Amino acid sequence: MKDLKLFMRSFKFKRSKLDLSKIKKITIQSCKNGLGDAIIISGLPKILKKHGYHITILTLESNALIFKENPNIDEIICVGRTLSSSQIKKLKSLECDLFIDPNNKTSYSDWVFKMIRYIKPHHTLGMNYPKFFRIYDSIIDYKEYRSHISKRFIYILNKLNINLSEDQYHYDIYYPNEYDIEIKKFLSHLQNKLICIFNPFASSEKRSFSNNQIEKIIKICSTTPNLFTIIVGDMNKISSIPETKNVSVNKLEHFFYTVALIKYCDLVISVDTSIVHLANAYNKPLISVYSSEVDSINPKYENNYVYKPNYNNGIQIIAPGKTAKNLDIKVFNEQFVNLLNSIKSED
Repeated sequence: MKDLKLFMRSFKFKRSKLDLSKIKKITIQSCKNGLGDAIIISGLPKILKKHGYHITILTLESNALIFKENPNIDEIICVGRTLSSSQIKKLKSLECDLFIDPNNKTSYSDWVFKMIRYIKPHHTLGMNYPKFFRIYDSIIDYKEYRSHISKRFIYILNKLNINLSEDQYHYDIYYPNEYDIEIKKFLSHLQNKLICIFNPFASSEKRSFSNNQIEKIIKICSTTPNLFTIIVGDMNKISSIPETKNVSVNKLEHFFYTVALIKYCDLVISVDTSIVHLANAYNKPLISVYSSEVDSINPKYENNYVYKPNYNNGIQIIAPGKTAKNLDIKVFNEQFVNLLNSIKSED
């Protein structure tokens, strides 16, 4: 019944043909839940803008901060899962030559289809949808089950005759300078120490460290000479973690403070992929811990690969038993020591 309703929502009498000469204004659908997804997609507007396109981002209000300062984005439209009358009016007034949806069929496809029907773009581009969902004029058959998610954007760009290799795709983060100024001031008394950013909690319990693991990692960090560790994450979760002489809990709640801390740190430890992607954006030495999750709609897509760090400075540890809580801290410590030695040798 869900697929039948989706089919009804997607129906259009005639598909349009992709004519690149008629495409000037592009809308990118970026309405997935997490900030990590927004960080990954942030590299696309810069490339498209360079080729002369007008760029509109369609996003959730909670993710809009990733895009608001980006000079390569001409317009941002924030939408909710229940579309308000003002949001519907905004969608109906949007001029769109090409609507790009970089995601597979998901639980919110019906909602995306509604927005497309309000926008009425001249051409729509989707990924992996069966052809009977007629809402998409062009469909990219993407079966890179073990490739990083950024590979999707290479396929999309190729469709627009923009040739780019995967290693040329970079995240593109902008935010107000005031956060840099405050973090530089905060870190100024630690100039003789390496700064480590530690993110112990993810959005799900299975991807988060246990209290015992956090205690052991803090002990390792606090006893490492010339290292100062700052714990970041959801304040409701990290506020109860005890501080030590060389370990503090970040009390600056805005996400951009965390971005700035990562920008100016020396190494990152994280179980959360949004922090992993930020470490990638600033090419920071990283130890990340993954928990072998798969895509809920299509389990052929393995998240260990799809959302991996994807850069040379990023170390990925796969926890056994599909949860970070099963990671032996000895395994972490071995990688941690190796990473510190590597950083010190570069200095």
